[in-house]
Amino acid sequence: MVTDGTDLFLCYSWVDKRRADELRDALVDAGLSVFQDESGMRDYDHISERIDVALRSTRVLVVLYTPSLPTSEYCRQEMHFALLSSYRLHRSRARVLAVVQGMEIADVRPGRLKHWRLPRTDSDPRLIAMQIAGYVHGLRDEDPRRFGDAPEPPPVRWRTGPRRDPHELYGREFELWSIHDALFPEDDPAAGGQVAAVTGPGGEGKTMLAEQYARLFADDFPGGVFAAGGAAPGPGLPYLWLVDDVPDGIDLPAFKAMLAPTPEGRTLVTARHDLLGWVHPSKHLRIGGLGRAAALATLTCRWSPDSGEAVARRLQRLSDDRREYGAARRVVDALGGHALALRLAAGLAGAPGFTGFRELAAAVDDPGRDALALAEQLRPRLSTAHIGSVAATMALAVRALPQAGRDVLLLASVLAPEPVPTVLLADMLADADGLSPGEARKRADGGLAEAAGRHLAEMTPGDLALVHPLVLRTVRTLHRDDPRRQVLRLAAVARIGAWLDTGRERHSPSGELAVLLPHVAAVAAQMRDVDEWHVLNEAGRVHAELGDSRAALNVYQRLHELCRTRLGEDDPVTLAVRLGLGTAYGIHGDHPRALHLIEDVHAVLAQRLGAKAPDVLTALNNIGAVHTSAGEHERARDLYRQVHVVRKRRYGPGHPDTLDALYNLAIAIGRCGDTQEALRLKTEVYDTVRSVHGDAHERTLDALTSVAVTTLKLPDRDGARWMFQQVYEQRRSAPAAGAAIADAAANLAAAEDHPDVVLRLLTEAYQVRVAAQGPAHPRTLRSLRSLLIEHLRDLREVPPDAEPLATIEQALALPDGVRPEEIRLDAEDMDERVELFNFASTYYDRQAKLSGEDSTDTALAICYLAHATAALDQMDLQFDQAWVLIDNAAEGLEDDLSTGRPASVAADEVRRWIASLGGDQA
Repeated sequence: MVTDGTDLFLCYSWVDKRRADELRDALVDAGLSVFQDESGMRDYDHISERIDVALRSTRVLVVLYTPSLPTSEYCRQEMHFALLSSYRLHRSRARVLAVVQGMEIADVRPGRLKHWRLPRTDSDPRLIAMQIAGYVHGLRDEDPRRFGDAPEPPPVRWRTGPRRDPHELYGREFELWSIHDALFPEDDPAAGGQVAAVTGPGGEGKTMLAEQYARLFADDFPGGVFAAGGAAPGPGLPYLWLVDDVPDGIDLPAFKAMLAPTPEGRTLVTARHDLLGWVHPSKHLRIGGLGRAAALATLTCRWSPDSGEAVARRLQRLSDDRREYGAARRVVDALGGHALALRLAAGLAGAPGFTGFRELAAAVDDPGRDALALAEQLRPRLSTAHIGSVAATMALAVRALPQAGRDVLLLASVLAPEPVPTVLLADMLADADGLSPGEARKRADGGLAEAAGRHLAEMTPGDLALVHPLVLRTVRTLHRDDPRRQVLRLAAVARIGAWLDTGRERHSPSGELAVLLPHVAAVAAQMRDVDEWHVLNEAGRVHAELGDSRAALNVYQRLHELCRTRLGEDDPVTLAVRLGLGTAYGIHGDHPRALHLIEDVHAVLAQRLGAKAPDVLTALNNIGAVHTSAGEHERARDLYRQVHVVRKRRYGPGHPDTLDALYNLAIAIGRCGDTQEALRLKTEVYDTVRSVHGDAHERTLDALTSVAVTTLKLPDRDGARWMFQQVYEQRRSAPAAGAAIADAAANLAAAEDHPDVVLRLLTEAYQVRVAAQGPAHPRTLRSLRSLLIEHLRDLREVPPDAEPLATIEQALALPDGVRPEEIRLDAEDMDERVELFNFASTYYDRQAKLSGEDSTDTALAICYLAHATAALDQMDLQFDQAWVLIDNAAEGLEDDLSTGRPASVAADEVRRWIASLGGDQA
């Protein structure tokens, strides 16, 4: 514990020194020991060692908050340090006290200063001092610790991995606390569901700010930090949900679908465009350029590269040379504090041969014709009055990079602005330049090190490289006519295609291949040749295996039309794409169209290759999968048996393709009534798959789910529950799990005995399906049916003929789908739809009587009734009735629960779907 020091530290702007002196004298007269800096600080100063020691050895920071204080960077640094230390010592015990003069309390930032404000603004200094003295004496008796005793934050629990290594963040002190005020408006760690937004032009450091916030406030998120689109959070613990770079052009429902999926989550989003219509103004933070002191600190962070100086000493050294300081100021002012441009300028300042800031200032001050042309290319993503100087800096940084580093940037420029495996970059170099794998890896690693040393690239966990989109656009513009870029693009097409092929042959988890999908779109979106078509075909397969049927259909439909036109109906490439298209329609739930396409491919291939050829068996297997999805289990069983017999003879019993066929056959046998035989076959598959892939592989989880389904039928509820629980926990921790989480939750509910747990799991399954598969999907409607039955059971109103909860096991080669908004239920399902409507009506009636028309539970019941009404699909009038129900109920849920809660998101998705069915509503 720090034992020597003062009672308090007086923080003030130098222009308010007279007021500060009066307050200090009054505080000393009140019996307090006070530290007051008498020397003043200049615009290039950071906290010196003397000030740092004084801050660490004091108990309380008193802020003389006047209109001039927020413009003082050193005051912001002092307040940030004191607020953070106080927060870590005790989150609700005030150690930073604001004395507000000459302004309204509402204008004080950060908001935490208003929460902990003690004296009145119109009080005499002596009265203020007496109030502060009484508080400090009480604090000294209760908790004698000082700021220097504050613990360091724990390591961040990055559940999906931080996007980049931590950098020293200069400036942005108030912005960090503005984010915290927005996410914790009542300082209640248990109240989740808040949404905050950080917006601003490209390159201003929005992502870096969000990740720095996660690091500094890791204590507040024991559940960890998650990236949207990655692993799902577990229940119970508060967590932070990061949504980075919200794309332009999305609508409100799509934005809401990006938010934290459970009530415990707080969402922090970044975007280049304003989100004021979607995020409350009080929680919307727009950032611009860095202040002068922070900008100078950034500019000199590698000057000189081996100095290892603290910021204050580094800036003092700069100020000792009047001309160098003046030149550095010219650079900072010319760039307008643009964070990325300053970091690139810092890379230039730290490079060998750097002669001083005067030469750099001259280049930045007077952008040449090339820089101005580049500025026009950057303008759509970079709205700043300093764009010419920023563009000049970016061009200088790229051109000054040694050859190996420029090669890496050229490689990255043909790909997407997303993390890229470094081994892919090495493979592309090997193909383009005829290098051995070892030589290519050495060159790629060396080039990445050079680029990272100049802040032009960054390394992220998992051996992935990341280049900022503005840097990539700069490289593309400067090297627009470079023939080497085309050579590298062709190498990327070949290597990505080979990776996808290898993943299919080795049965790699689709999640491991997902990192390639953005780059497929970058290199093959124009569909110029057969190689690009092949890459897109494999990408469609990975989309399907990830459960993203919308993306899979988008790829396959465009590609199928092109292949038919260019190659003909019966070309092998066209047939392969048609098989993928049929599979995607099967995922979508359109079984007749899926069967038509796949059976057509099967017939052509069987005539051309013979009934036992591998491609023919794959088509036959997919026909069986469609029949399984349609509930035609005896037909599926017979097809799977044919496939299994041939594959076992051809490949042997342990081959992955044989195991896939046996797994599908076991499911079909179980659904046809032979439980014991199904369990034997499923256990055989599970043991083999687990020994090859391990416990967490998605194929192992599918096999374990299938064993659990049959175990539950024996019945062995305890054994089945244990297995379902393992699958559920693994699914929630896996990235891009989608509807697989809903399957796992529904299966676990079927084996659970506690009614509250069953309802929680079924609610989660329904909400996930609405968001991931769409309100019209048959499985979403079955999830709604199961949820309604359990609600009625809880109210002792369960229908006498209600079936037990059903389980779900997924046939291989036909993963579950995503949001098929075009699907309309077949007429033969009308009895089920009417039954669903009756369940929803009964539940609404009972819930309204129990809790009243205006309760949240009743609003949820109305949403369920609206969903069931629209699903009847008997006449347009039902759509109108459903719209009246859902429109008010969904808005009520948003008011009661906030827009980011899963229940609100699901209700809004149902509202959006019903509006599209009705045709007239917006």
